[in-house]
Order: sequence, then C-alpha cells, then structure tokens
Amino acid sequence: MLKKVLWVAAACAAVLVALAVSRSLNFDEPVKAPEAAPAAAAAVAPPPPVEAPLPPPPEVKAAPPPLTPDEQQIQDDAAATGMTTVEPEPPAEPPTN
Repeated sequence: MLKKVLWVAAACAAVLVALAVSRSLNFDEPVKAPEAAPAAAAAVAPPPPVEAPLPPPPEVKAAPPPLTPDEQQIQDDAAATGMTTVEPEPPAEPPTN
C-alpha cells in the first residue's frame, strides 16, 4: 500500500515539475527571429504590402415580421407532424384551352 502511495506521489510531483518547466518556456509567445546586422536589413527591405480593395458590403435584407402566436403554433404543429412542404400558389387566372 505504501509503495502505491509513493508511486502516486512521485507521478504527481513529475506532473508538477513538467508544468513548471512548460510555464518557464513561454510556449504562448511568438518566436522571435534573430536580429540581423543593420546593413543587411537595410539592403533587403521587404516591399510595402499591397492592400487589395475591399469587396462591397453584402446587402442587408429586412427581417420578416414576427409571427403571431397563432401562426407560430400552426408552424410548430406542422413541423411536429412532418407537414412542412409548401404547396404552389394556384394561378391567378385559370388556363384557357
């Protein structure tokens, strides 16, 4: 029993040491490039970034008016029973033959 307790304590200590080491390594900071000589940096200056024109903003559509409680109940009942297909509107004038 004592051996098991010592093994668990050693494992906990190892985890705590690993956490302390990982915190001191600063993994969350970006890697810094080594600094070059000033003459070399001036000779190989990167070109200025070219900004692409922004696309036009998307059209904002007005939200449909909120449903009345009766309409909401009808839609909820239809969805619950699987009757969600919408029938096409009948033509305004009957076709002439």
